[in-house]
Amino acid sequence: MPTPAFLMSTWLLWLIAIAVMDLRTCKVRNWMVLLGLGMGLMALATDIQPFQVTAWKALLGMLVAFVALLPFYALRWMGAGDVKFAAVIGLWFGLSSYLLIIWIGGSLLAGIHGLLVLARRRLQMTPVGSWLQAHLPLRATTVLFAPDHHAASSSAPRPIERSIPYAGYMALAAIWLVLAFEPALPN
Repeated sequence: MPTPAFLMSTWLLWLIAIAVMDLRTCKVRNWMVLLGLGMGLMALATDIQPFQVTAWKALLGMLVAFVALLPFYALRWMGAGDVKFAAVIGLWFGLSSYLLIIWIGGSLLAGIHGLLVLARRRLQMTPVGSWLQAHLPLRATTVLFAPDHHAASSSAPRPIERSIPYAGYMALAAIWLVLAFEPALPN
């Protein structure tokens, strides 16, 4: 039977994998969400949950996280992977202030990302942006001035295109929370 310390280490590796996956591809794969869900359910069933969350509090946290973010998916403001990941985080932390801290931290990071995306788009339309595109090395130009997927206009409905990896930012906030406050978290 795994120990709470082993489970915590495995869970942190899972969070790192989610963050890397979402930040690189803007997608959270279902199998990764199911892996986190399975670990959380196993931790609850074997009573080795590292945050001392009861089963009812965990299920309530999962439900609240899912329901709270579902409207944003319906509005096409975030992907389904973000909503499912938030539900798994709710399972791990339960309905607690830690869950709120993760949502706020992830939202702040996503907001900074959004501001940088807007600044990049604005820079593209300036003479300085044109000069940078002409004089920067190819790799830097590709990173800064990649084609804007949102610029194409069409009357046909577009698939959901996310430029902000919200699950990745929530994962980073959860990692920070655990590493910064682990001694203060119930153990």
